[in-house]
Amino acid sequence: MLLRPFALLRTPRRLALAVLPVAYCTSVPADEPRRMGWLEWSWLEPGHVRLKTKLDTGARTSSLHAEDIETFERDGDKWVRFRVPLSDRPEDTNLERDLVLERPVVREILIKDHEHAPAPRYVVEIDLCLGNETRRTEVSLADRSRFNYPLLLGRLGMRGHIMVDPETKYIAARCPRRRTDPGNDEKTP
Repeated sequence: MLLRPFALLRTPRRLALAVLPVAYCTSVPADEPRRMGWLEWSWLEPGHVRLKTKLDTGARTSSLHAEDIETFERDGDKWVRFRVPLSDRPEDTNLERDLVLERPVVREILIKDHEHAPAPRYVVEIDLCLGNETRRTEVSLADRSRFNYPLLLGRLGMRGHIMVDPETKYIAARCPRRRTDPGNDEKTP
């Protein structure tokens, strides 16, 4: 009686088809998300600009503190020029001056705020190193002056590779300066 459920597997072809998915699943290692704290150092590349970063699973979209946001056209595409005001936040960065960046606009979004009407924001891509791994990450440009941290990494930026431990902070591996980055050249990445 115990062998009866396996009666369908008597032919070699049926047996191979039944075993194949099990063998495939056990031979492919699953990429485990890296454990990180709710607050970590990340590095904006190139330029290796260190930013204090809040990992927020309650936020869908990541956001970067930006001011003086201007749009312009380059080669028929919409771009944005913005300033990341870091000179007044020495505890949150390794850069002693503000950073001016230019990036192509990926899209525009409306951010809901419980106290105000939805606000439009530009979304750009940045190269961000966190936990010794650099990834291209979408961030919305926002006035985060009333918040504690210049960069918030939301669920979309963490999906599949970061697991947040809410009881810890600053446990991720530091990102070394890449050889292609000039020694102290902190010009616009």
